[in-house]
Amino acid sequence: MGDFLYRNKLLGKGNSRVIKYTSSLTTSDVAIVKEVITVLMAHTRNLARHNLIPGEVADKVIEELKKLHDYPEPLFAMEAEDVHEAIEMYLKNRLGSDAGWIALGKSRNDHVAAALRLKSRKELIKLLWELLSLREVLLEMASRYERVLMPAFTHLQPAQVTTFAHYLLSFDEELSHYMRILRFIINEVLSESPLGAGAGTTTNVPVSRYELARELGFSRLVINSIRATGSRDFIMVISSILTCISLVLSRLAEDFIIFSTPQFNYISVGAEFQDTSSLMPHKRNLIVMEIARAWGAESLGHLMSILAIIKGLPTGYNLDLQEINKHFIYLGEKTIETIAIVRDMLKSIKVNEEHVKADITKHHLLTTDYTELLALKLRKPYREVYELIASLIRHHKGVHEVYKKLSSQLGRTLHPEEVINKPHEGSPNPYYVRKYINEALKEIEDFRRYLGSLNKHNVANIT
Repeated sequence: MGDFLYRNKLLGKGNSRVIKYTSSLTTSDVAIVKEVITVLMAHTRNLARHNLIPGEVADKVIEELKKLHDYPEPLFAMEAEDVHEAIEMYLKNRLGSDAGWIALGKSRNDHVAAALRLKSRKELIKLLWELLSLREVLLEMASRYERVLMPAFTHLQPAQVTTFAHYLLSFDEELSHYMRILRFIINEVLSESPLGAGAGTTTNVPVSRYELARELGFSRLVINSIRATGSRDFIMVISSILTCISLVLSRLAEDFIIFSTPQFNYISVGAEFQDTSSLMPHKRNLIVMEIARAWGAESLGHLMSILAIIKGLPTGYNLDLQEINKHFIYLGEKTIETIAIVRDMLKSIKVNEEHVKADITKHHLLTTDYTELLALKLRKPYREVYELIASLIRHHKGVHEVYKKLSSQLGRTLHPEEVINKPHEGSPNPYYVRKYINEALKEIEDFRRYLGSLNKHNVANIT
């Protein structure tokens, strides 16, 4: 067994199986090691700045921490409860008793909370860049297919006439919504520093909480020290949004799996995103979207694990909180990966316009438009006209026969190209589609400037 710093003087040597079971060193700590070191360097500087530890000791510690920041691998070869203990053990091996100065006025509790916030900020910036890229592809495709007609569906039944652009923009608008929420999370939720909260009631050591916050890019404090160390509210919020984004992608994946089947044949997808059968030589399976669809379900599982672990905890820090980190980190990484894969798949898509148009003509997609216009022309209750047309469809199976009778009553024939020109923003009307695209492109440029400014001050790179 290793010479554990935290337990041995009080509890004696630990059981290797128990230590391995409870340690986070080689699991979630790998992902946040740089942020933990960054926080510790800021803490050491603050101690020295206020003459709480010798300046020459602080210089030696920071020099070693910078080396660890660039090459943290030695930490993961050690036997330790977590990365915090591993760092102190490493420094003790290098600096002797001088390493003990840095434990003044800090706890693993406030330091891991700060490191997780820094890690979250960095990953959300990365996520927003990927969402920008995905949205650019969606908007470019929408521009290309502004007037390409397709059925709109409800209950997966052909419903009305829309355009492929209008369909794609429904996903873009959802992603825009979540991007604005993520921006709020970065600016507000993750701008609070827990440092100086100690284990849960702050510390007698006169470190400056505000200086620590500013040095690491936080704009204000988590005021209450119990909340600072014992709450993971920011992880719950972020994880919920990551899951929502994953579910949007899962629904898009489901659509494109359906649209690529021979029965629909609405789209063709690049061969690199498909796979074949081991038995049936004719098969083309859109496996990439199947994995993206499965990830939607998996993301729910990770979110439920996070929420369920937190739900049953008493107030204050508990080691259960350590166990949510692996779910949180994987949730972020896999969501980012899925966004990139979906984006690349979309770039390869071609719409099979003739097959889509064939479905428009074979189904009663114009009857709602006929019903509305007849109700307006005849000044009759909508439901009365609705019932007359439903009866007509029931007794006349042919689409064209129904349209012919309705056209005679309306005094003109409706065409699919015409009915998309509805007078409302958000409709498939190409005018409003173009208006949305232009506004969305402006929003993307605004986000690009915003993310550029964040990258310049990415606190996770502060050393």
